[in-house]
Amino acid sequence: MRPIWDDDGLAPAFVTAFEEWATRNGGEIEESTDTTLFCEFPPTDDQIRLRVGLYEAGGRHRLRFDTVREEVELKLLTKFETTDSKLILQSDKASRTFQLDVQAGEWRIQKRPVADV
Repeated sequence: MRPIWDDDGLAPAFVTAFEEWATRNGGEIEESTDTTLFCEFPPTDDQIRLRVGLYEAGGRHRLRFDTVREEVELKLLTKFETTDSKLILQSDKASRTFQLDVQAGEWRIQKRPVADV
């Protein structure tokens, strides 16, 4: 997995991968700055509207995910990976993982305790 953030805000590699993933899956970039990146996937016959983005607020890095039925906000996700239809975001110690598969219309959040070493 690669870093989402660098010293200047969102890492250029993340911005490029996120925008390519969104475009490839029918998403529209809503907002793109050094510290904010949001896209929306419009509703279709088979899929409700999805909106996902990362931003910095109050000195913390945050993920925001919205649908018609749910709103999720997670803090401190620092690594990412994309596949054809999936966006996978994870914390440093993999205690939290957010996964969105746009083509399948599925998302999942995993939280697990970090073992003390």
